Amino acid sequence: MIEPNPLFLVWSPDEVAECLEGVGIGEIYGQLWELVAEYDGLPRSEVPDDFEDRCLAKFWNKLPETTQIFLNGCAEKRE
Repeated sequence: MIEPNPLFLVWSPDEVAECLEGVGIGEIYGQLWELVAEYDGLPRSEVPDDFEDRCLAKFWNKLPETTQIFLNGCAEKRE
C-alpha cells in the first residue's frame, strides 16, 4: 500500500482538488470531489478533531494507486 503524504492527514479531498498545484480540472479532480459525498453534511469546525473525519488520508484506499502516486508527487513538490 502507498502511504499518503502527511499533508493528506489534514487536507480534505475538496481542499486537495482546489488548492494543490498540479491537480487542476480532470479525472483526479473528479475522483477527489466524489469523496466529498462521504462527509458532506457533517458539522464543520476549525478544531483538529474534525480533520480526521474529513482528511484525504481517511479515504486514501478508495483512490486508484496511480492517483495516489500522482497526489503524493504533487504534495512533495509543495514541500
